[in-house]
Amino acid sequence: MDGQPSSKAKAMAYSNLAQLKMLAEKLDECLYWAEKAIVIAIELNDEETLSHALNNVGSIQMTQGFIEKGNELLQQSLTIALKNSYNEHVARAYTNLGCNWVMLKNYSEAEKFFEAGILYCEERDLDSWASYMVSWKARLKLETGHWKEACDIADRLLKNEIQSPIVSSIILVIGGTIKMRRGEDDALHQLMEAKTMASQSTESQRILPVLSALLEYEWITGSIVIDDKILDTIKTRIMDSETIYGNGEFVFWLKKARRQRLTVKNIPQIYSADSPTSALKAAAFWENAGSPYQQALALFETDDENKRKAIAIVQRLGATAVYERMKFEMRRSGIKNIPRGARKTTQSNPEFLTDRELDVLRLLHEGLHNKEIAARLYISAKTVDHHISAILYKLEVNSRTKAVHEAEKLGIIK
Repeated sequence: MDGQPSSKAKAMAYSNLAQLKMLAEKLDECLYWAEKAIVIAIELNDEETLSHALNNVGSIQMTQGFIEKGNELLQQSLTIALKNSYNEHVARAYTNLGCNWVMLKNYSEAEKFFEAGILYCEERDLDSWASYMVSWKARLKLETGHWKEACDIADRLLKNEIQSPIVSSIILVIGGTIKMRRGEDDALHQLMEAKTMASQSTESQRILPVLSALLEYEWITGSIVIDDKILDTIKTRIMDSETIYGNGEFVFWLKKARRQRLTVKNIPQIYSADSPTSALKAAAFWENAGSPYQQALALFETDDENKRKAIAIVQRLGATAVYERMKFEMRRSGIKNIPRGARKTTQSNPEFLTDRELDVLRLLHEGLHNKEIAARLYISAKTVDHHISAILYKLEVNSRTKAVHEAEKLGIIK
């Protein structure tokens, strides 16, 4: 292709190649091809290709931490596309600006571009672009603590029977995360469904959010739900990743849930909790950004008083399961005067055991061993062991016998 004379087709081919390299996280190669596209586009006064290529370069600059420069290039791309009514390029520019600002935790900037972009796309029947931005708006609402709005958006998008797999996987993670934090039964099923969809993509931006949510589930419940081979594969993939997006959350939850430390390039300090000082800095950032849940997680890594503040925040958010996990850790470390959680909503299951955990508990009550329980429930013995670990954690006991006695005392089983 390099031997061919300059043409619009050649310039757009270079820019499309740059976009593919960006999605594959080969950022240097993306810049190489995008810059070649820009040179030809300027030579031919080809504004359509110029808009597309500037979008690629701007997105890469922002992912590598050159935020001001990247934002400037993306806005140039948007301006050119708006002037010429390049509708698809306008939609792509609004999308990348909004998504990048969410990932950089500047939620007010993100919302501004989403509002304008969604309106633009809806007026022109660009349904797929609109749905994608709406799914990211739901993520913004999740991260800023507006969980009811996030759930409402996710539910509305899921009702579309022809929704794209990419949008479906995003909103399944959002809905599953909120349900997980609230302790609702179908959270894991929803997250696993999202994992199945995301695994069909080779893009880290699709896979990392699901795995981060599942690691959070492991921390909350004490159950292991991700195969070690899957984690090893993704750890290898991101070790040399140049992007700043998604890796921070994954590394944070890998350490919190699995006690595994991973050294990755470009991890933002806001995910560092290696010392009380760094955790307090992170908490201050999250508070200023407007992300109360992340603020609570950071505060929980500091002193006893801040742990009490953290557990009060998750209580206000309605994160019942997270409250119980934090309470368990605080009691184990000897902390007194823990803020009371929300009143139990049901006396039949006051510790929020899942339906499967209740099944296992009833069979423990019958005196069955793991293999017998596995056979009765048509699951593996290893899965039974995970459920028992979760039961012991939720009932705050250290043996199967004590779990049965505690369940009888609480009226969970009779």
